[in-house]
This record gives sequence, C-alpha cells and structure tokens, in this order.
Amino acid sequence: MKKLKNITLYQGGKSSIPGKKNIIKVSSNESPFGPSMLVRNAISRAKTSTNKYPDSGSNALKDAISKKFRLNANKLFIGNGSDEILSIACQLFLNNGDEVIIPKHSFLMFEIYSKINGGVIKRSTTNKLRFNVNSILEKITKKTKIIFIAQPNNPTGFYLSKSDLKYLISKVPKRIMIIIDSAYSEYVTDKQYSDGISFAKQYKNIIATRTFSKIYGLASLRLGWCYASSEIIDLMNRVRGPFNVNHFAQIAGVAALKDKKYEKQSISHNKLWLQKMNNELSKLPIHVYDGRANFLLIDAGKRARKLNQFLLSKSIIVRQMDEYNLPQCIRLSIGTSLENKKILKAFKEFYNAK
Repeated sequence: MKKLKNITLYQGGKSSIPGKKNIIKVSSNESPFGPSMLVRNAISRAKTSTNKYPDSGSNALKDAISKKFRLNANKLFIGNGSDEILSIACQLFLNNGDEVIIPKHSFLMFEIYSKINGGVIKRSTTNKLRFNVNSILEKITKKTKIIFIAQPNNPTGFYLSKSDLKYLISKVPKRIMIIIDSAYSEYVTDKQYSDGISFAKQYKNIIATRTFSKIYGLASLRLGWCYASSEIIDLMNRVRGPFNVNHFAQIAGVAALKDKKYEKQSISHNKLWLQKMNNELSKLPIHVYDGRANFLLIDAGKRARKLNQFLLSKSIIVRQMDEYNLPQCIRLSIGTSLENKKILKAFKEFYNAK
C-alpha cells in the first residue's frame, strides 16, 4: 500500500465547463468525428446480443487486424484499450525495485503502471523536447527491465526516426523489454517514421502497441492491440481477464478496419488542419512545436494560464501541461473545421487584446 501513495492520480482532459454549453473539447486528443457509419451499423446490429459473453479470444478482430496489416494472428493481443496492454506488460516484466527508463515529458501512464508494479523510474533527457537516444542508453543498468518509447510522443508529437529507433534497439540488451506505444501512428505519413511493428517481427524483446481510440473514433469503447513474439503473447493471455474486451468493441473494431474511406478522410483532415493551425498560430507570440500526431503542443510562456482561462471563457477546453512538467505549455487536439476556426479566432482575440 505504501508504494501506491507515491503514484499520482491520472486525470484526463476536462469535458465540461460550469455554466457553458456547446463546448469545444480539444483536451484529450480524440477524433473530432463520430465513428464511421460502418461502425454505427455494426454496433446497432449487435445490441441484441448483450446477454451473451463476448468472444474471449477476440478472434474475428485478430483476423481483421492480421489481414489489414499482414501480421501473424498468433502474435496479436487484443486489449481493453492499449492501457491494459501497458499494464499487463508491467505486471509480467517488473518486480519490486526493477528500473524503467522513460524519456522526459512522456505519456503519464507509463510511470503509473510501472510504479504500481514496483518499478523505479529513470528519466532520460530530451533535446528541445525530442527523445535523446544516447541518454536512454546511458540510463541502462543491470536493474533495467523496461524502456518505454511513445511513437509519436504525447504530448510533444515528436517521434524517433526509423534509423534512430533501429540504432536504439540494436544497442539495448535483449533481456530488456522495449515497449513502443504508437497510439497516433495512422496520422504520421513521414517516410522516416516506424510504428515499431517491423522491429517487433525481428526482436523478441519488443512490444508494439496500437489503439482504436484515435483515428477510428472509438475512445469510449476502450480497444487496443499489440504485436509481439508468440512467447510474450502467450504470457499476456495467461494473466488477462477471460472476457477482457467487450462484444461491442470487438464488433466495432472489425467494422472500423473495413472503412478505408473514413480512415483516409480522417488522415487528410488532420494533415490539412495540423499544418493550417500551426501556420496561423505561429504568427502569434507563442511557440508551436512541429508535432506529427493529431494535436499541437504550444509554449505560451508566462501567459499560459491566462490564455487557458480566456479559452475556457470562450467555451474551449485545451489541456494544460503542468502534469508533464511543462507549465508554460498547453496542448490542443485537432477539431472539426468549424471548431478549429473558432479556436484560431479565440487565440487571435486573446493576443490582439490591448
């Protein structure tokens, strides 16, 4: 129980503002769109089967993922969100006092799941918020058991290039697990990017995770998956719950993977507005980091809190970055076209006010 007192409660982005209606919520990196029509129809058809337990092996979804990404279905694990996968990995590979390397300003749940399982956190440094591979390698000791890499990273939107990732993996002892969390991978179209799956095919100490929460708009259904060696997948299946993924999530996942048009449109919308928002916001006296996910990290300096309060007054919820030790920053995800226009208008209003 004592170790749990050292764990900071994870708090997601706010969803409401007292006294305000028609909220623009861009605080949680969610898809600005509802699920695709294929998903909606699939869920509607499945609503009469709630009296039955879901498929414990999520086999139809594994087959769909295997077909879409050309992967061995026996090396797939389906989780109740990629969160469950991160949690199970820490359960499996950490004992009390084992060390976990996490780059500074990374996804908060890496630390939380590590500490729950007795892990000791070692922070590698960053260079202008970008991961420093040499610093990660320098942190390795005999006690190191896991290295977490968010690819791209939340909250910065930066990622390790394929060559840097390859170099890191080649230098890490094979007794150490490398968990590559690629929740935003669909949004990254750069050729030098890797979601880690090609490396998970080659190395038995790599787990590459993905999620349906972002690009497919299924955040509330909690659905994620990972690719790893058959030995790791076998261990994960031994410790998971018997029906860890509900029927609606499985059905929705299969349908989402079929809707190529929806996915393509979501990627195009994000790419267009990510650049447009970056260009417009960069004209203001703030620094906009050039991330590649579905959100922007903005350094507003000493006026960050006042900016946040002003945006709240305009019914816009962004995410303050205090928990990530970036108190001068806010993060906002890409919304609908109308929402993005309102956000830009509010920013300009704030900085043009006398």
